[in-house]
Amino acid sequence: MTKTNEKIHVLADESLGGIKREYVEVDRKAEVGDKIIVTEGDDFPVGHIDTVAHWYDNYDDGSIDLFEGFDNDIFLDGNREEYRVLEPTNIVHIDGPDGTERYEMVDRKAEVGEKVVVVDDEDSSEEFGNFRIGEVGTVESYATDDTYFGEYANVRVSDGRDIPIYLHEYRVLVPLESSEEEPQPSDPIDVIANLATRVAELERENKRIQKELGWYEVGAGSIANLRNDVADIRHDIAKLEDRIVHDYATNEDVTDFLYEEVKRLQDEIDTLHKDNRRNGEELAKIKDRIDDFQDAENDRIYNLYAITNGKRDEKMFTAEEVATLLNAMRERQ
Repeated sequence: MTKTNEKIHVLADESLGGIKREYVEVDRKAEVGDKIIVTEGDDFPVGHIDTVAHWYDNYDDGSIDLFEGFDNDIFLDGNREEYRVLEPTNIVHIDGPDGTERYEMVDRKAEVGEKVVVVDDEDSSEEFGNFRIGEVGTVESYATDDTYFGEYANVRVSDGRDIPIYLHEYRVLVPLESSEEEPQPSDPIDVIANLATRVAELERENKRIQKELGWYEVGAGSIANLRNDVADIRHDIAKLEDRIVHDYATNEDVTDFLYEEVKRLQDEIDTLHKDNRRNGEELAKIKDRIDDFQDAENDRIYNLYAITNGKRDEKMFTAEEVATLLNAMRERQ
């Protein structure tokens, strides 16, 4: 532990792969996972730094269990000891060719040439590139892929490897060169402490929201699984597009066939209508011929009847009169 200023401590942060990080002292009750520093006590020496393993919610004095403890004692009695919580800041210490330098971690897209530090390695894999939390490198370029996140940065790390990482997997390292940016033991310290407290509250709120949304239930490697799922979906979409093109071409052929078939049937219907009209005309002609033949037969019968009854020279009967005579003859029979 290196004390850089009053109420500020530089400690290795395991959540950043062991990178040294600046912490500020904050007066509040500790929670599980928090780092604390003993400020007054009987069983623990002042300045002892530890991590909270258990918090007793049935105590109002802030009693806690520690991971390492002191003299085999891990229980810190809130009535006998006093401590402060060490809140992490966004300032880290990175070893470079010119010695250790201070950087601020900023959550934004890095420019080409800027340094970044890996903060999320859940999607590290042989297929997409191996990387680990805490690795520091320089952004060489940007590229895109077909995943949900799209654009990623090509980062050259210290051992010469190139790793592809997305925006949520890194933080930009902004160098703090001016002495004015060094934390001071006066009012700015209180400002930083308040900001750190607020950040811690927001982080806890974020964890609570993520837990309610079931984010942690998804499991490690979820992004890689999502990438694979997206790739499968894109593959299925491509297959469906090919099928649509094929079906459209097939339907177009069927449409052409149906059009020709309907046209052929319509021609046949038109032909039948023409035949019907022609047959009607022929039928009318035949009917006229039958009527003419019937009239001739009636005349012949009239003449025979007249000769038979000795009335050959008399006036010929009309067709109506002959019909009446024939009916009368049938009735006499």
